[in-house]
Amino acid sequence: MTPCIIIPCYNHARPLAGVLASLKPMGLPCLLIDDGSEPVAAAALDALAGEHGDWLTLLRHPENRGKGAAVMSGLMAARAAGFSHALQLDADGQHDLGDVPRLLEEAKAHPEALVSGRPRYDDSVPRGRLYGRYVTHVWVWIETLSFAIEDSMCGFRVYPVAASCALLGEVRLGRRMDFDTEVMVRLHWRGVPMRFVPTRVTYPADGSSHFRLWQDNLAISWMHTRLVCRLLWDLVGKGLGWPARLWRQRETWFQWGRRHGSRTPEQEGGSLPGRPRETWFQWGRRHWSRTPERGSLLGLQIMLASYRLLGRRGFGALLYPVIGYFWLTGRRQRAASEQYLARLEAFAATEGVRLPEEPRSSFRHFLRFGEAALDKLAGWRGDIAPERVELVGREHHEAAIRNGQGLLLLGSHLGDLELCRALGTRLGQVRINALVFTRHAARFNALLQQINPGSGLNLIQVQEMGADTAILLKEKIEAGEWVVIVGDRTSVTREKRVVWADFLGAPAPFPLGPFALASVLACPVYLMFGLKEQGRFRVHFEPFAERLRLPRAEREAALRHWVQAYADRLQHHCLQAPLDWFNFFDFWQLTHDEQ
Repeated sequence: MTPCIIIPCYNHARPLAGVLASLKPMGLPCLLIDDGSEPVAAAALDALAGEHGDWLTLLRHPENRGKGAAVMSGLMAARAAGFSHALQLDADGQHDLGDVPRLLEEAKAHPEALVSGRPRYDDSVPRGRLYGRYVTHVWVWIETLSFAIEDSMCGFRVYPVAASCALLGEVRLGRRMDFDTEVMVRLHWRGVPMRFVPTRVTYPADGSSHFRLWQDNLAISWMHTRLVCRLLWDLVGKGLGWPARLWRQRETWFQWGRRHGSRTPEQEGGSLPGRPRETWFQWGRRHWSRTPERGSLLGLQIMLASYRLLGRRGFGALLYPVIGYFWLTGRRQRAASEQYLARLEAFAATEGVRLPEEPRSSFRHFLRFGEAALDKLAGWRGDIAPERVELVGREHHEAAIRNGQGLLLLGSHLGDLELCRALGTRLGQVRINALVFTRHAARFNALLQQINPGSGLNLIQVQEMGADTAILLKEKIEAGEWVVIVGDRTSVTREKRVVWADFLGAPAPFPLGPFALASVLACPVYLMFGLKEQGRFRVHFEPFAERLRLPRAEREAALRHWVQAYADRLQHHCLQAPLDWFNFFDFWQLTHDEQ
């Protein structure tokens, strides 16, 4: 590998002197492109070129053409000089030059890749610019149908010169602030791998930016329009080309989830690099906890930032392309959705149940899940006014609060459980403890506190229902707090510990743990379902058992009775709100069923 450095510069002569002083000991040739600086700054650049003439070459545009045009001139000059790679960095000193060796090492290990910094910002970053980056991230993910590009706006990167110049010779790219994103997306389309190295980025207090608010935002918007139109042309106009592209991107989600979701390869399930194709098709039978959750804490933070920036209506407009991507690429989840809807409609026809008059399809099922995510954000932020939520079973809810006794709430993945929790925490009346089977409970707690410090909601991460968990929850109950657990997913660690019950016309496995826990806690048990029926939020609060007893001599029969009672209520509400059940896996079959 024969690398050089490219520095585009426009009137940044003063901070550039410090940048060059830091770069000189690295011994790399440097191409400095003066993009039409004003006379005083141009003279200062001439002086710097004379001072560092043994390793720096000054190229000059007669007028200002834009940062992208300067980088392109540098890349073409690097190719003419025989360099294989070009390290681009800014002249204003915001990049951590101590990371230059790390980027070059990554490029040496992956010479065919574009290697970019992934910024870690400090408090100096302007908030408006930070939120704007999140919007661009979303569009880039749509344009590439993947999460391979973790950051497209960082100007600290190593280009493979041959592949980059080949693109420049065939496609006219944006010349200004739109260049960094467009070149990365188009190189990705051509199969150039993307590699990212975390790096610290600062915004100097005395620094100046050449970002033009209206002109550059307009150019960036037009750039995204061009890219989306080209993507649609590839997907639709070229017909059979798009399934292959989607298939090539199947790995990217798992890799991104491992980096940002801290999940192990075993938890990712499914397709890993080099895994035989038949294993990929068996992935649909993996346990739900090993199915990659198509999202993460970072995703929630991006959602929150977009929600704050765009509002519900603006953010809602993003749902269609984003959900469309997940629907297209989520073959297993799509099949599970279709299976569930087919079972539900067949059961309704057999039992003579009239389903709501609404169009139903797997895409609308996915879309309803996305809308529920918006409702979740609104609920966390307190944007759903109490008068918009109808409480069915209000007398039971008020009696439970007046009683002051701790209780167990059996929930499900039907609808929005956050609506249910909000009822319990209204006016600080009671503290809710929700059991979650995820490693990220502590960080979700922090996110909830950031959104709504007075939520009164505590997430407790559990891996399995052991004695320690039971003792902890018993203490919560005795303190008058409420405990929430879902009853429609099998155990993460003990999948075979199930009780079979009839659900939508077929036997389905329900977890034993929640019902055994209810017996141990010896407290009142209620059911809660938070649904959106005919556009109105409706929470159902239902007594289930004053005390759920499992006599030793009749334990198995008692478990079947209580699990079937729960399954019957879940089934009832599924028929009332068919698109609100969000278990996107084969619910009626265990992972390791005997063949």
